[in-house]
Amino acid sequence: MIVRRCAQGHDVVIHKNTKPSMVKKVQMADESLVTITYPNSKDYFVLVDGVIEKRTDSFQTAEEFYLDECEKKHNQTNGRIDLVQHKLVNNKVVNR
Repeated sequence: MIVRRCAQGHDVVIHKNTKPSMVKKVQMADESLVTITYPNSKDYFVLVDGVIEKRTDSFQTAEEFYLDECEKKHNQTNGRIDLVQHKLVNNKVVNR
């Protein structure tokens, strides 16, 4: 399940691992298809350019890694999710 994706359109996505070891085809930003296999453990993973780069049980750890990867792709991010300042639209964080 997708929890958060890059608001700038890059292929950086946080997934909640609801179905361990599942094989899934994912469409990337350039419309190519990539096959990924969900990890058999860990609650969250971060998918960067079609490759699982980080596996963790902590959403905070996944989100911090996600933000670091987003900063490599573009210089401005919305930061960590703050429900007072942000809302989710299509799993993308936008300002209220």
